Amino acid sequence: MHESCYEKFAEEFVRIANNLKVGRGMDEGVQMGPLANRRGLDTALSLIDNAIEKGAELLAGGKQPDGMDNGYFLQPTVLGHVRDEARIMIEEPFAPVAPITTFTDFDDVMERANSLPFGLAGYVFTSSLKTANIAAEELEVGMVGVNEMLLATAEAPFGGIKESGMGREGGSLGIKDYLVAKYIKVKL
Repeated sequence: MHESCYEKFAEEFVRIANNLKVGRGMDEGVQMGPLANRRGLDTALSLIDNAIEKGAELLAGGKQPDGMDNGYFLQPTVLGHVRDEARIMIEEPFAPVAPITTFTDFDDVMERANSLPFGLAGYVFTSSLKTANIAAEELEVGMVGVNEMLLATAEAPFGGIKESGMGREGGSLGIKDYLVAKYIKVKL
């Protein structure tokens, strides 16, 4: 998040997170269900605690919702001013935890993003088509969303690079992992 946009963005992000209804997926109006298991919940809580220990601000959530002890529910959590050293900036959380950090310089943020061992997806939000194209090219990830969060679709290849996988699922590229190509050359 560019530092000039932080306050306004964080305020709106927190407002939306605080208005999400957490609960059982079969209940009316529920927008977010539980994590898959106790390990996932414990890991998420550990990542939140670590970020706060490293200087992040807890802006929303950060614990299990009141009265939801039966299951692995976690309040949508927003952390502000998260430092690069926090585990949540280095590990994939797979939980409803949004760490927000700021940057001032394009080259610096690209270096920080690409320094990670993971590369499933990257997201760029900008009104500049030039910035969008440069960032999409420079990000070391398998998929890039420009002003868009929903990347998965059956007709597009899904997959990452580095420690976030190899190969692709879906789309015309997805079938290639299931084929064995054979080259035959015959001279008569």
